[in-house]
Amino acid sequence: MTRCWACKADGKLGELTCASCGKLQPVDRREDYFSLFDLPRVYGVDPADVERRFRERSRVVHPDRFAKAEPRERRFALERATRLNDAHRVLRDWRQRAGYLLRLASQDPFGDPRAAHDPEFLEGQLALREALAVAQADGDLERIRRLASDAKESLGALELELRRMFDDERWFSDHALDVARRLARARYYENLAADAERAAQAPART
Repeated sequence: MTRCWACKADGKLGELTCASCGKLQPVDRREDYFSLFDLPRVYGVDPADVERRFRERSRVVHPDRFAKAEPRERRFALERATRLNDAHRVLRDWRQRAGYLLRLASQDPFGDPRAAHDPEFLEGQLALREALAVAQADGDLERIRRLASDAKESLGALELELRRMFDDERWFSDHALDVARRLARARYYENLAADAERAAQAPART
């Protein structure tokens, strides 16, 4: 529950404008990215629904609409637009969304050293990096592209694993560390795929 700064009417947390007087409301510190979009705090949001809600809300708070409003509302519009952009960026990306859910549950997705400390996985990543370096030195574009494709497939597999974990209502108590581990691995695969794609597009050596 919130209270309008202008008419003092009660409102719902996350509402952009007051239902009574229509005034734009400031960002409430109790809001999170899910409540801002009037979505449940779950991993499995519909990306198309996120896009639709983002467009609808962006039209409401666009600063151009408040160019002639009083300074307070102009400031609210800018803060709201910035907040919406941040929420949209996080909720539409499965890795950022998973990390955000961990943070909402007071768990730093990369703060636990056990999340990244996986000797077998790190050795595998080192081998892939060496393979990429060799392929670049040899000018083997087919091998480079295959490494990029394999890294993207691994990212897709990690996304499916995370979805299964978050489907469990007890995900935080049973899978929080596993979620953090998957996110740590995703960063490696994302960087590998990006580096391999850049290598594939680099001009050939003469």
